[in-house]
Amino acid sequence: MTSTGRVLLAALCARHHWVVVGQWAICLVMLVVLVRGHGARFNTDVAVPGSDSARALDLVSRALGGTEIPDTDTVVLHARHGTVDDPLVRAQITALVAQLGKVPRVAGVVDPFSPAGAVVLGVDPVSANRHTAVASVIVKGSALHPDRATAQRLVSTARSYDGPSLQVEVAGPDAAAVNATAISPWPILGALLAALLLLAATLRSRGAVVVCAVTTAVATATALAVVALLSHVTTMTLYAPLLAAVVAAGTSLGGTVVVVHRAQSGLREGAAPLEAVTRAAAQTGFAIACGGLCVTLAMDAVVALGLPFFSGVALGSAAAGTATGLVILTLLPALLAICGPRLLGWTERQHLTTSGRGLSHPPGLRARWAGLVHRRPLVAACAAGLLLVVLAAPAVTLKLGGADDGAESTSSSTRRAYDLLSADFFPGLNGPMIVAVELGPAATAVSPDALVATLGRTPGVERAAVNVNNAKAGVAMIRVFPAVGPRSPAATALLSRLREQVIPRALAGTGSRAYVGGSTALFADMAASFQGATTGFLAIVLLALLGCAYLMLRSATLAAALALASALSILAAAGVLALLFQTSLVTRALGLATGPVEPSLLVIVLVAVFGLLPGLNFSLLVRLLEPAGPRDSKGRARGRRGATGPVRLGHADVGHVMLTMNLVMLFLFAAVAAQPARMMKVVGCGLAAGVAIDAFLLRATLLPALLHLLDRRSAPAAAGERVGTPDRRRSVAELDWTQSLVGGAPTPATAVHDGVERVTVPIRISRTE
Repeated sequence: MTSTGRVLLAALCARHHWVVVGQWAICLVMLVVLVRGHGARFNTDVAVPGSDSARALDLVSRALGGTEIPDTDTVVLHARHGTVDDPLVRAQITALVAQLGKVPRVAGVVDPFSPAGAVVLGVDPVSANRHTAVASVIVKGSALHPDRATAQRLVSTARSYDGPSLQVEVAGPDAAAVNATAISPWPILGALLAALLLLAATLRSRGAVVVCAVTTAVATATALAVVALLSHVTTMTLYAPLLAAVVAAGTSLGGTVVVVHRAQSGLREGAAPLEAVTRAAAQTGFAIACGGLCVTLAMDAVVALGLPFFSGVALGSAAAGTATGLVILTLLPALLAICGPRLLGWTERQHLTTSGRGLSHPPGLRARWAGLVHRRPLVAACAAGLLLVVLAAPAVTLKLGGADDGAESTSSSTRRAYDLLSADFFPGLNGPMIVAVELGPAATAVSPDALVATLGRTPGVERAAVNVNNAKAGVAMIRVFPAVGPRSPAATALLSRLREQVIPRALAGTGSRAYVGGSTALFADMAASFQGATTGFLAIVLLALLGCAYLMLRSATLAAALALASALSILAAAGVLALLFQTSLVTRALGLATGPVEPSLLVIVLVAVFGLLPGLNFSLLVRLLEPAGPRDSKGRARGRRGATGPVRLGHADVGHVMLTMNLVMLFLFAAVAAQPARMMKVVGCGLAAGVAIDAFLLRATLLPALLHLLDRRSAPAAAGERVGTPDRRRSVAELDWTQSLVGGAPTPATAVHDGVERVTVPIRISRTE
């Protein structure tokens, strides 16, 4: 779109603001009606399609008569003093078992002292030292989709018996669901309050804050509605709406604040409200919309290539990029025009009316930092680039897989249950492997008991037992208990031996086939499928940013630098995850244990960090590349962009607004990281790290420094041209005179130089020939 087209679109939306607002209201109502009528259809499969673990799940369903894996929870009962055979402890266990049986949707509770306990659990439910016992609770429904209301009642009922003589902890699908959805409200409330205060302090106007809130809400609601509708025509995971909300809310809020700030600057310069709104929307708003388009193109390419794990959430981010771009281009100018002069605070409006110019704000730290980057651009660029590389390097060592309950915070009941089972039984009881055997023709079928004997003799296997033998369906299910925990490297090594050596030799000469499932196998298959997906994603990101940046900035060097820095920023977020969750010292400080990072969580972090990058980066660069000096009637600067002034002034002008927006998102993501569940900590820390890296390394340091370096490289060539062909007839308009204001009417053009605010005063010079 040409500059004239951008101005016309912004002016049209601003002049006919109520029409635009009404059309958006109608669209939102229609989207809500469609979503309520059709709902959403997200893919909830936990296994990689076509993998051994997926085939094992299918065979288990056949062995159980077509039903899914039953929802069985483990209640761990530990005698704090003595043994579980003590009369008081035994009475409490009996009462607990009876009470759990009364919880709605509980099909049965197996007493640990009954003969059925060993059948359900697979091992003796009372530990050898008699300090711990395990009661199995069978809940109606599927282990893959536990009912949260039932899970909450079950956990609260069991935990109510925890006391001085008996420790009660709960593990299993229901307990994991409760732990994953446990939300601590205070960090979120604190983050929201801090974000609101920061926005108010930056914009200094209630009207401006309302415009930001409305724009963000509309963009987020539109993206979520589109994702829900798209889920009926394509495969999307449950994380797609989460990513859509993060990208839409972050980009629209950040973009809106920057556009509002530009409109406020225009009003302070004495421009008419319509002119200020049009100029801000046509320049800054268009850059942010191009960033949204860049996200959409990249995510569409991810879907087209079918990258594992990324393709299931990519369309959600693409919808967010498109929705944000449309809202910024159309709805935002209308809202700004409605607000008009109220974008400024009452005091500033009165000062503008009486003096003809807005209140001057002390430059402060932002101008000093801009001056420092201007004076030492090479040092700033090298320091920021080196730090990016250092943070990105640990991403190469990031271990992918699954983290069991042993990696959760020690404050969770599931973690304490894991520790008790590991100490008094063996760690492998927390995550048995499932060997699903397709028996085949009866004449050549393997004997399940013979296969169990072979598996039980395998080094690293604590115990193996037939769990289900459905001769009619031709399927048998065997549980294999490793001696080590599910997330340990030894468990992964055992899985490889079973799949590649033990089982093939045991089934040789038979017509049977066997597949290994369970938590260890599930996450190992995820990690194997994810190999190479990150490289493909980064390649797409580089190409998309390179193309869009070149079209926006018309500089191949700057476009390449921006694309490379953005890719390093995304990798640095993954590197921070490796440092936080795979370094013992850090995890102990967080109350966690080291463990692999789930591929699905890494995808959330990488896609969200990329989705938040282009819009704000493009708007910053457009502002820094904007020529300084007085403007014509269309808002275009008449001066030329020099080597020292405009980049520095633009950095000081808009840098603090960019920082404000990143701090707002940083507060919110830190509140997510403060939640008790490990999944929340991984996602929150990854997003917070990505936002902090973008704010302090890219936008505050690296990008302005690169512009200074490029300007200084081009300055000698331009100076040589002027020296070779001197022009002795320069017009007065080409002479830039800046001095402190002494008298006369103030002009709207102000500048910040060495921490002192100055205004440009026109001086007429008469020259005698």
